[in-house]
Amino acid sequence: MENKKEPKFKVGMGSSGAIFIGVGILFLVVNVIPHLSIGKLWPLFMLIPVAILVTVWIQDKERSAGVVLPIIILFFYCGYFLWLNFTTWAYTATSWPNFLIGPGLGFLGLYFVTKKGEYLIPSFILLLLSAVFYAAIIENTWIVGILLIAMGLILILKPLFLKKKNPDPQE
Repeated sequence: MENKKEPKFKVGMGSSGAIFIGVGILFLVVNVIPHLSIGKLWPLFMLIPVAILVTVWIQDKERSAGVVLPIIILFFYCGYFLWLNFTTWAYTATSWPNFLIGPGLGFLGLYFVTKKGEYLIPSFILLLLSAVFYAAIIENTWIVGILLIAMGLILILKPLFLKKKNPDPQE
């Protein structure tokens, strides 16, 4: 008796196996390379739920599009925390707007996957706020002006490029 869920089961098992192999390699690598430690590489463990969520998304893209948001957020923070671990956490004092960028990129990714315009508003708000805060930190506001103009143009021009899926013959 073959089951229709068998391919999904194989994908899930393969992903789980790859996660175990990756974590095992990580634990071996920190013993071989002198300056690496789990204390510095702990953000990589954030990729474990990312791998699981990617598997869920691959199995049913339409119904599980919402997992794109945490995938992007966790992936972004993994990179950010790795950077802080290998530089210094004192940079958090000037890079804290990244905590707004993570969800902003997540909503933007969700927009690209679902094509639902309502995800652009929170994305633009979070990304614009982070740009404003970075501009204040570095004391240069020209990039904020450019971002405001670009976001405004996207919001204004987006409806012009949308095609109706079911045109109404009475219009």
